[in-house]
Amino acid sequence: HSIASCSCRPCPHCGRAATRAFFSTSDVGSMSKNFAAGSSTGQIALRNIAQKSLAFSSSLSETSPRVQSLHRDVLRAVPWTKRTFSLPYTEQRMRQLLSQRFREKRDLKDLHIINRLIALGRMELEETLMLWKGESHVKNLFDQMIANEEAASTKVEDKFMESFLNNKS
Repeated sequence: HSIASCSCRPCPHCGRAATRAFFSTSDVGSMSKNFAAGSSTGQIALRNIAQKSLAFSSSLSETSPRVQSLHRDVLRAVPWTKRTFSLPYTEQRMRQLLSQRFREKRDLKDLHIINRLIALGRMELEETLMLWKGESHVKNLFDQMIANEEAASTKVEDKFMESFLNNKS
């Protein structure tokens, strides 16, 4: 029996009532063996849980470290994700696509949108690490990012050809 299996209702394993609804920082170390079923050591999943519980940032200067932390955690999870979901992409390519996704949002200034994206990113990472997503979900995400990248490069080429042909005639 572990703390991770308890909730606000009686524990299904032993029938005892849970003593608390939230995990304290002292519980994190004892949970790493039981709670983080997905990731190999569980450290990324545990850090993700702690980061997810933080209140929304009240200024743009507070969001930067949170975005960087999420970005690092996503990149650290790449080798495990590749192995677990049998993805056909190289780790380098996966990191490149994920980093590009962060770069696309780099110029956002709306605090509400940034906070929402951080929360959504943490949820996506948790779903992946806890194996709540299937192989097809993760593969489709990368396929979609590749398709978007190819569509953007095609637009640039089409724009170049169009301007070249217009100037020539």
